[in-house]
Amino acid sequence: MFRLKIIFGNEFSAHLLETQTTQVLVCCAALNRMTHLSMPQSYKLA
Repeated sequence: MFRLKIIFGNEFSAHLLETQTTQVLVCCAALNRMTHLSMPQSYKLA
C-alpha cells in the first residue's frame, strides 16, 4: 500500500464506488507491471 500511495496518491478522482474499484484495479495492474519490469532476470548456471 505504501508504494501504491506514493506513486498514485492517497485519494481517488472517481466519486462512485464502481469507478473507484476500476481505478484501484488499473493502479494495481500498473504497479504490478512496473514491479515486473524492474525484476532481474535470474537463471541457473551450470
